[in-house]
Amino acid sequence: MAIKGKAYTKTSWTFAERPVASSKLNSWDDRIEAALELVRFLLSQAWGGGDGVIRKAATDDLAVVALDVPGMSVRVKPGYAFISRYPYRLEAETATPEVTAPAANPRIDLVQARLETWDISIAPGTEAASPVAPSASANALALAHLYLRPGMTSIKNADDSTNGYIIDARTFL
Repeated sequence: MAIKGKAYTKTSWTFAERPVASSKLNSWDDRIEAALELVRFLLSQAWGGGDGVIRKAATDDLAVVALDVPGMSVRVKPGYAFISRYPYRLEAETATPEVTAPAANPRIDLVQARLETWDISIAPGTEAASPVAPSASANALALAHLYLRPGMTSIKNADDSTNGYIIDARTFL
């Protein structure tokens, strides 16, 4: 099994005072790994077999929202998802790093959940007269696009024609 994120880590066991022989430990550990791989696959299939946010597992599952006092970063609500058919969980609300306003033309950045590191990151877009959002990285799930304008001072939940705003990009299972 390819171990991704925090899903599973092999261990070495000892029972009471006597260590388990490595020949038994390795075969037992491999059977656990195979069983966990099967459980992961069956859970993925039960939720549709694709990538996306599990709806109604938490309030506003992995929603990207503006800060209470609007600033140049956003926050992501906790939730569950499947990314590359592996379960993903964001335990607590997380604030993203601050973004910089574009210099001359608008830009669209992507807020994404990354499976390998179990964190939230921002993939920057390219400034253009008609900007295009970047694609999600490998083993990542797109959560929202941030439409950023030159001279903006904050990111808001809705377009106010002056500042940046959030466009929901989540897919649901």
